[in-house]
Formats: sequence, C-alpha cells, structure tokens
Amino acid sequence: MLRRKRLEDGTFGELEKLGNGLTTDEQVMSLGAQLAQEKIKNMQKDMLINSLGATVTQLKFEVMSMKGGGE
Repeated sequence: MLRRKRLEDGTFGELEKLGNGLTTDEQVMSLGAQLAQEKIKNMQKDMLINSLGATVTQLKFEVMSMKGGGE
C-alpha cells in the first residue's frame, strides 16, 4: 500500500510504501515476468516437439527406404 504523508505546510509529500506487501505496480510487473517465463517455456516445449516430430519423420523415411531397397 502507498500513501502520501501530509507535510507541515499542508501539502502532500512523496509517495511512501507502507508494510511489506507488493504495490499494484509491483504485482503487475511480477505477473508480467511470470507470464514471460511461461511463454518462453511453452516456446521451448513447442520447439522440442517440432524437433522430435522431424526426427520421427526422418526415421520413418529411413525405415521405408530400407524396406524398399531390399526388395
């Protein structure tokens, strides 16, 4: 939580943080960082899946080529 302390002249001072909790802006930044990390993980998983798919396709092609060449 943030607050502005009233100064002696009656105006409000700079924002100051109260307590140990995160401010709304800090929470948003933290969630943004978490989402970015999850997106990176998902992209890495997708790349791995695509790579494995390409490997399986290549292996199938090699097996079919060996069967076709031996006849």
